[in-house]
Amino acid sequence: MAQPDPESPTARAAGRRRLGAALCALFIAPLALAAAPVGTSAPGTPAGVVAPAPRIAVQLTLPQGALLGSREAGLQVFRGIPFAAPPVGEWRWRPPRPAPAWRGVRDAGAFGPVCPQPLVSGYSEEDLGGRPMSEDCLYLNVWSPGTEPAAKRPVMVWLLPGGFTRGDSGMSRYDGQALARRGVVVVTFNYRLGLFGEFAHPALSRAQAGEPLANYHLMDQLAALRWVRANIAAFGGDPANVTIFGMSAGGMSVNYLMASPAGAGLFDKAISESSALRMSYDRNLAEDVRGIPSLESEGASHAKKLGIFGDDAATAKGLRALTMQQLLDYQVHNPIGAAGGLNPVIDGRILVEPVGTAFLAQRQHKLPYLTGATNWEGSLVKGGAKALPPVLGILNVTREQADAVYREPNEEWLAWKIYTEFFLATQRYLAKAHAATGQPTYVYRFSRVLDQHQGDYFGAAHGSETRYVFGTLDALSRVAGPAQAGDFGWRVNDADRAYSDLVAGYWVQFARTGNPNRDGLPGWPAVTPGNDLLLEFGQQAPEVRRDFMADR
Repeated sequence: MAQPDPESPTARAAGRRRLGAALCALFIAPLALAAAPVGTSAPGTPAGVVAPAPRIAVQLTLPQGALLGSREAGLQVFRGIPFAAPPVGEWRWRPPRPAPAWRGVRDAGAFGPVCPQPLVSGYSEEDLGGRPMSEDCLYLNVWSPGTEPAAKRPVMVWLLPGGFTRGDSGMSRYDGQALARRGVVVVTFNYRLGLFGEFAHPALSRAQAGEPLANYHLMDQLAALRWVRANIAAFGGDPANVTIFGMSAGGMSVNYLMASPAGAGLFDKAISESSALRMSYDRNLAEDVRGIPSLESEGASHAKKLGIFGDDAATAKGLRALTMQQLLDYQVHNPIGAAGGLNPVIDGRILVEPVGTAFLAQRQHKLPYLTGATNWEGSLVKGGAKALPPVLGILNVTREQADAVYREPNEEWLAWKIYTEFFLATQRYLAKAHAATGQPTYVYRFSRVLDQHQGDYFGAAHGSETRYVFGTLDALSRVAGPAQAGDFGWRVNDADRAYSDLVAGYWVQFARTGNPNRDGLPGWPAVTPGNDLLLEFGQQAPEVRRDFMADR
């Protein structure tokens, strides 16, 4: 089948028609999925209802205590393991503390609570598994082919996307089963989100001057990585071979951790998917910069709107006395993040400089690095032609500059193209700077869509590569409730599954060796100071590109 042109009039028109409902269902607002039946009907079970298979329990012991996991599809799976103490009460907006030990055997058969977040499309109560929300949400999950410590399998630790405001490690798209069957140990975990994960106030800063401030989401990620280093051998993983990988906010987190002094020694390889960030400046903890309010300034405004006044002690007490629901309701009705978004801020401890500055000065961690983006990151841009002025403003590009390069009269498509290439351009910048350190560095562009949906969309949406890596494409073809004519979810076929196998093969090989190349896979050349190569995951097969879109 010929490879379609994602920018053809047919594809463009189809993309506009189905952008909101169908595309968001795939990656941003996935369909509510029916659980696949397992086992046989038990006596007394209503007709047509399949009883769950009996749980096959497995046990192991950590320094914290004994865990009871499950054997599932040939894997050993442990869910809901605490990696830090609950950040509740007086520990709200404080660095994570080590997880407490427990007596007896802890059941690790279910995911932990969902971190507090406003419910939105794609992250509804149903999407999040119907599990309760709680500030006590710092739990992780492990999928392992076997828990014999001598196996020393590569470890892949997933950092959640979701704009630092939403998401959960128990969502079906991040199920580690298929990936772990490739011979790696997979870890997913939650970190604090929204105002719970990033907040500052002058009163808190003065009271907590001796500790890291503001970036509690990154602190939680660092705590999870410390836990992995200390404990993953008990799950059959190699604590000396840990790869962090993430998409969107998770991919940005990978880049921040690469640039963070606090990340030193906690991981050995890094994969950043579908991420983008400013290279030259970021929002600061305490200083207003370039018209962007500091996090402390914004926090003081939030406190005022929430009715919190008084001296430092009263302010700190009042902020921590707010209920979880009060803070969630506030986030629904008030903008948070100002012009700087909820990206991590320069706090002087966890982050001491912008990521681009660190990479250009070769102060990032020196280890194998793989990064890239899709050919329709602009799927995040909503609002049609009205979206163009904000995109131009965010990226500091004039309309004259854009027209000289793109010659695109359709303003919606122009916004999509510029925003898409912002993602890939920033990752190529980081890759080129990283390659200058002599470390193995690889770049990709992902443009494949599901085989039977060719021409339906402008291209591969933001984060499209994620389901290929995790091997969770088939979940797309199941829908909850009785099937209606033509209502069978996304059409996934053997060509899609084979492509997923290929993509995951590269990721696992990189996690294993620091080089994604192996026999049976098309060659993927590294970026060097003397070349600007990338591998495009096209519709039929990967293809090497040289100096790709250099004019843009």
